[in-house]
Amino acid sequence: MINIKYQFNNKIPNLNMTSTSVVIPTFGRIKLALNLARSIRSFHHDIEIIIVDQENQNPPDGKTLSDTGVRYYNLDKANTSVAKNTGWRQARGEVVIFFDDDIEIAQNTIKTHLDCYSDKDVVGVAGRVIVDHESVPSDTDVLTGKTNFLGTKFVYRFWSTQRQTVDFPYGCNMSFRKAILEKVGGFDPGFPKIFEEVDLGVRVSKIGKIVFEPETLAFHHKAGGGGIRPEEKANKQRLIFQNYGRYLAKNVPFPFSLVSLFIRSITAAKINICLIGHLWKNYLLGLRRPRRSRRLE
Repeated sequence: MINIKYQFNNKIPNLNMTSTSVVIPTFGRIKLALNLARSIRSFHHDIEIIIVDQENQNPPDGKTLSDTGVRYYNLDKANTSVAKNTGWRQARGEVVIFFDDDIEIAQNTIKTHLDCYSDKDVVGVAGRVIVDHESVPSDTDVLTGKTNFLGTKFVYRFWSTQRQTVDFPYGCNMSFRKAILEKVGGFDPGFPKIFEEVDLGVRVSKIGKIVFEPETLAFHHKAGGGGIRPEEKANKQRLIFQNYGRYLAKNVPFPFSLVSLFIRSITAAKINICLIGHLWKNYLLGLRRPRRSRRLE
C-alpha cells in the first residue's frame, strides 16, 4: 500500500502541452531520436522536446534542430541516468515525459499521460509498452510494475491492460512531476544503465503514487545498434548484478537486505561464480556511501 507523505497544491493543475516536456535520451541513434521528435511534433506542435545525446561526435546541424523544434544537449560521457537528469533539469514543464528513442507512440499517448495528473496525488505515470516480437497472452488483466519488500521479485508485464498503482515504471515510456524529481534528486548516476527506472520508481512510490495507465501506449522496437555501449553489452550480466547490489543497499533495509543478497548470490552462482563478487562489492559500496550523498547530484 502506498503511504502518501508528499502533498501537492490542493488545486488540480490545468496541465496542457505547454506545461509538459518530453525528454529523449539517445546514444549513437540521433536519427531515431529526431524521427521520434518529428512524430511527437506532428501530434503536438507546441510541446517542449529535449534530446540528450551522449558521446556523439557528429551532432545534428542547427537547421535540423531548428526545423524539428528540439532543444539539444550533448554529454561528454555516456550515462543513461545523467542524460535523463540533464533532460528533466533543463525542462520547463511541470510534467516530464521520458521516451526511449526507439519507441513509437500513439496519437493520444502524451494526452493520457497528462490526464492522469488530474489526480493531485499522482506523482508519476507508467505507460503500457508492447515490445516487438513479444508474446502477449490473451489474459492481459494482470498486475505489473511490482516488487516485494526484500527486492527479490520484480513483476514487469507492462503489456497489462489493468489500470493500477505500481512500484516502478518501464523506462522507455514514463512520466513524473518535475517537483517529485527535484524532491528525490532524480535518477541515480550510479546506475549508468539498467535498473535506474526501478530504483527511481521505488524511491518515488514511497512518497507518492505512480499509476499504470494502459492508454499511454508505446511500441518498443528495440533498435539493434546504439543505445548501450559495446562494453556494457558484452558484460550485461555483470552490470545487472553490480546494479542489483547497489539497489539492495539503497532500497532494502539492513539487515533484511542480507537475506536478499544471499538469495541473489545463489542465482549469480548458477550463471557465473564471478558475478557474486560484483554483486557483493557494489552492495558493500552502497552501504558505505555517506547518508548525505544519497540525495543525488
